[in-house]
Amino acid sequence: MVAGAGAAAAATLLDAAAAQAARTHKNASHDHVQALKSGQAHFDARRIERLLRVELLLLFSYQHVLGSSLLGPEKRQALEPLQAHEQAHIRALTARLTVLGGSPPAPPASAQAANRDLAHRKVKERLGQLTGTHDALQLLVAVERVVVGAYFVALIKLSDPSLVLLVAQMMASDAQHEALIGELMYPGNAQKAVPFGLVQGVQ
Repeated sequence: MVAGAGAAAAATLLDAAAAQAARTHKNASHDHVQALKSGQAHFDARRIERLLRVELLLLFSYQHVLGSSLLGPEKRQALEPLQAHEQAHIRALTARLTVLGGSPPAPPASAQAANRDLAHRKVKERLGQLTGTHDALQLLVAVERVVVGAYFVALIKLSDPSLVLLVAQMMASDAQHEALIGELMYPGNAQKAVPFGLVQGVQ
């Protein structure tokens, strides 16, 4: 009888210990999952911040070119909607970055600051040194390629499926911009207007 009672008590203790271990494991697993999600969110936020930086550089370039006398009325009219698209991209990326707890970067403070960024990204043309329409368009298409390249890399790196979808849409938009600007530079010459068979941009 005593032995039976002892065995029952031991079994109860073992059950309690097992239950406690299960709760501990569950809590640890939950904490691990939350830590992973937090780390992924932080990584995604940094990637979105990088995309915003190149988008802000591109928008600054559009504003500089469209604010100059380098373009005729027809080309200016063709480019103005593209500038509006970049503004929409920036608003969408800023909203997602804010949700992730990040702080949006500032746009280039001046043409000199933008030129330093262009040089860093291996874009040859410089704001304030463009000599005509072709130079202006070459600058824009070069920065568009940098942006497309940034989106291409982001598609591989991002973990949030909704961000991947958003980035894919923006990448497609900027690839269309690149083709349109190419057509403005080389009207009727598709081989020169769209010289690359794959949309990967410049990494």
